[in-house]
Amino acid sequence: MAGKVGVSPRTVSRVVNDEGGYSEETRLRVMAAVEELRYRPNMVARALITKRSGTVGLVGGDMTDPFFPALAEGIQQRARGAGQTMFFASTGSDPERQAEVLRSFWVRAVDGVIVFPALDSIDQLTDYGERGLPIVVVDDFLEAPNVACVSFDLEGGGGLAAKHLLKRGCQQMGVISATVSPPRRRHRERGFLRTLADTRGDHRPPAMAQTDPTVQGGEAGLAELLAQMPDLDGVFAYNDLVAIGAVRAAVASGRRVPEDIAVVGCDDIEMSSYVTPALTTIRLDRSRLSAEAVAALSDLIGSPGAQRETVELPVELVVRESA
Repeated sequence: MAGKVGVSPRTVSRVVNDEGGYSEETRLRVMAAVEELRYRPNMVARALITKRSGTVGLVGGDMTDPFFPALAEGIQQRARGAGQTMFFASTGSDPERQAEVLRSFWVRAVDGVIVFPALDSIDQLTDYGERGLPIVVVDDFLEAPNVACVSFDLEGGGGLAAKHLLKRGCQQMGVISATVSPPRRRHRERGFLRTLADTRGDHRPPAMAQTDPTVQGGEAGLAELLAQMPDLDGVFAYNDLVAIGAVRAAVASGRRVPEDIAVVGCDDIEMSSYVTPALTTIRLDRSRLSAEAVAALSDLIGSPGAQRETVELPVELVVRESA
């Protein structure tokens, strides 16, 4: 190709890899030759030389949850801006599936991975960090080389939900948590319960239900709460899908929302403001999480073996009609 264009192989390499140091005329001639000859760079060979493949992985839990695709798009845009190509994979929160995904990424020599960890997979992630794979863990915490953690202040979010329901005058409250969330990651619930205990003591503990993090799960969870506490008047849901299901079940039972039962969700997915009644929820800033996760991964890639301080992002209460 270099001979066809009339430049050195190094110049062709600089153009193809967007390294600069050439004129616009040269760039156009090289790219025209690339198209004509259907040239494909040997990324494996390039990775062996540069120790970089220009690719990173994103490992999510449930791709059917509206929160994750919107977040994944933000991470992809940030990664593209950093000159990286993003590979996606979903684990369904299954640690065995996550192991397969990480193995695949490792074999393909990705530069690093952003992971929403599956259940009970801390040892797995620690192992890959010790092998030298830069990993950003979202919504969990572990200490290991080549690992950084980024999370939202979900305990604080649970506290905001509790304070808001108390301010509304709710007395008989319940929490719908998720079966996919292990005890060590039930930050929302801990914040909610701690705030209730600190504010009014433990003489009226909330009803508790655990279900799938879906609309149908929210419906089942609300029914379970009502069976425990028929005079239920306030609910904090694991996420907005669960909150929407809880609202549906409350209305189906003949109760009004928010007059009889106030409902607070978490995430602030797009549909939260469009359902009726519009959801009061804890907003998690996806744009900021995308930026912090990609920045943390870039730092780890640039500093092999480093450990980075955990980043905890603030959350906010968005008050709408459901509470």
